[in-house]
Amino acid sequence: MAEPNRKKTVIIMGREYPIKSDADPAYLQKLAKYVEEKIQGVSLKNKLPSQFKNEVLAAIIIADEYFSEKDKNAQIEQKVEELTGLLDQNLSGEPVN
Repeated sequence: MAEPNRKKTVIIMGREYPIKSDADPAYLQKLAKYVEEKIQGVSLKNKLPSQFKNEVLAAIIIADEYFSEKDKNAQIEQKVEELTGLLDQNLSGEPVN
């Protein structure tokens, strides 16, 4: 188990980033690897001169993935609530619309 709010270091694109977190170091390394893969993917596709630009584009891609998944999750939750309501109606003997 990780120690609470201890400083851990991850390396992304050869640079060290200290992170104060209670997350498991292996999880933080997994996140860092994912971010680095995104930056490398952007770098290969766009051939931008500045690593900073590549990092920003990678962050936008990651944010897009996050919000897309968040929207999908909200849609699934809404559908589950609708189906749960229908199931409750069926089990209670109420007429279903």
